[in-house]
Amino acid sequence: MDQNHPSKLDTAKDQKKNVALRLGGLVLFIISSILLVKYTVIGTWLSLENMQYMVEQTGFWGILIFIALFVTSAIMNIPGTAFLLLAIMLFGYWQGAVFAYVGALLGAWATFVLGRTMGGKALTEIKNPTVKKLLAEVEIKPIRTLIILRILVQFSPFVGYTLALTNIKQRQYMIGNVIGILIPTIGLSMGMYFFEDSIRALFG
Repeated sequence: MDQNHPSKLDTAKDQKKNVALRLGGLVLFIISSILLVKYTVIGTWLSLENMQYMVEQTGFWGILIFIALFVTSAIMNIPGTAFLLLAIMLFGYWQGAVFAYVGALLGAWATFVLGRTMGGKALTEIKNPTVKKLLAEVEIKPIRTLIILRILVQFSPFVGYTLALTNIKQRQYMIGNVIGILIPTIGLSMGMYFFEDSIRALFG
C-alpha cells in the first residue's frame, strides 16, 4: 500500500473526527449562550422589563432595537414567543405582530447561517440509520417539514441550528420559515387578543 496516500479507513476516521469537532463546537456555543443568559448580566439586560423600558424610551428607533434584540435572543437560544407578546403590548396588534414576524424571520436566518458556518452539514455525514431516515424526510420535503416544525415548536432557535447541519438549502429554509413562522404568529396574536388581561398579568 502506498504510504503517501491515506487509506479509506483513515479517511473515514478523519471524516468522523471532523463531524465530531463541528458538532462539538456548535453544541458548546449553544450551551455557552444559554449559560451566559441564565447566569450573567446579559440575561438581566435581555429581561423583558429592560427591553420594554428601552423600546418605550427610544421612540421610532425602538422598533429597530426590538428587532435587533429579537435576533440576538434567537442566536442566544431565548424562545421568541415572549417577544411576540411583548411586541403586541408595545406596538399594538397589527404592528406588533409584523415587527415580531420580521424579527423571527431574521432570527431564524441568523441561527441557520451561524449553524451552517460552524457545523457545516455535519448530520449528513452520520451513518446512523435512524438519523439518515429522519434526514431523508427533510431532504425530500424540506419546506413541508419546516412548516410542520414551526407549527409544533414555533420560534425555537434549535430549528435553525439543527436544520443548518442538513442538506437543506438556505432558499428552501427561508421559504419554509416565511410560511411556517406566519402560522404561529397569527395564532399567538389571536390568543393575545382573547386573553390579553391574563397575559399582561404574566408580564407584570
